[in-house]
Amino acid sequence: MAILRGSLPVNFFSIIQNHINNWGVQYFFTSFFNQKLGGHIIVELLERLEDSYGVCFSKNLDEFSFFVSGNDSTLSYKLRERFSTTFPEFTKQYDPTSLINYSDLCLIVESSIAEEKVAIFGEVEGLHGNQLNLSSYWNKKNDLCVFGIGVVDGEGSGVFFKELEHKGVHKVVLQFERSHYVVKDFTTVLNYYNHLFLNGPRAYFQQVNEEFDYFLNYLRNNWGPQ
Repeated sequence: MAILRGSLPVNFFSIIQNHINNWGVQYFFTSFFNQKLGGHIIVELLERLEDSYGVCFSKNLDEFSFFVSGNDSTLSYKLRERFSTTFPEFTKQYDPTSLINYSDLCLIVESSIAEEKVAIFGEVEGLHGNQLNLSSYWNKKNDLCVFGIGVVDGEGSGVFFKELEHKGVHKVVLQFERSHYVVKDFTTVLNYYNHLFLNGPRAYFQQVNEEFDYFLNYLRNNWGPQ
């Protein structure tokens, strides 16, 4: 960490923090949902997709997992091998490779007793989540991306769904207000990284909670060469 800080401008993290807020939340949500901490939210997302399309996913599809997609991430490598079909089913115009390359997230719903694996693709907006409600936003996206997850301004700390239709394709949008603990914890971590890079590990840090402080102190204690 000290070597990185020494080879870049002192405020380098401040310069890129907005980009991390936007692009990094894609990876954060992938990790968060894969820990099943927000499992009930994904269950509702799937139920809303079922209602929107008038279908019912097989009851055998009892497990889910998230993967980062997009041709700008190496984590999408070999993603095609992880699923057997997509929802909605792909066409020649929008084949699986196109969906993988031009999307942010892949939600795979699978069976614990069979080999059926269904991939559902979506988008993420970490800074301007309200854009997910606009047709102009979806004009630039793959038509078969059917869900979105965004971070929005708000006075509360809620999580809520919206639904829309674009070019005959139903979209289910999941939005987190910035004060929700999931987003707030992510932002807090970024702010502390910025504070570390700007002021070093010996600067004063306001305590958050026992768990967070443990990992922060671990970083501080191992900041420089040992």
